[in-house]
Amino acid sequence: MTTPTIDPDICRKFLHGFASLLLASTDDAGAPEISYSPFILSHEAFFILVSELSGHTANLRHQQQASVMFIENESDASNIYTRRRLIIQCGAREHSRTHTRWASLLPLFRERFGETISVIETLADFVLMELQPVNGRWITGFGQAFSFDQLDFVNAHHIGPNQIKRQRKP
Repeated sequence: MTTPTIDPDICRKFLHGFASLLLASTDDAGAPEISYSPFILSHEAFFILVSELSGHTANLRHQQQASVMFIENESDASNIYTRRRLIIQCGAREHSRTHTRWASLLPLFRERFGETISVIETLADFVLMELQPVNGRWITGFGQAFSFDQLDFVNAHHIGPNQIKRQRKP
């Protein structure tokens, strides 16, 4: 039996097909929160502009980690249980408006998302967060899960039954 492999170009093309990411974070008590944000991919990291008024901004500041997901549309999937998806664990850090990243990335946000960025730029509660990929999984179907580090799809490894940790409830 051959071990399944992935085509790194397909992973990249899938990722580049999205303008927003699904964002999971936890608060100080460990309660989960799900949200989404438009993003740009630069320097092998995801950058998002988020309001300090949202719960996930405080979560990212305090926990300095998040999980992001990109998932195939239900209408495009051949089976609802096997939707293609990238799930990536990330470290999180904020860049102040005086940081060079703010000045260098705002034009990229404006190019991708238009004049909305000119409005966001004037709102003092918006901050730039960097989500730096640590590791992740590319899942394409039953028995078709692969793990990778950062965004290194070339060296992804198939996740077989021996790598799955099963947790039993007492």
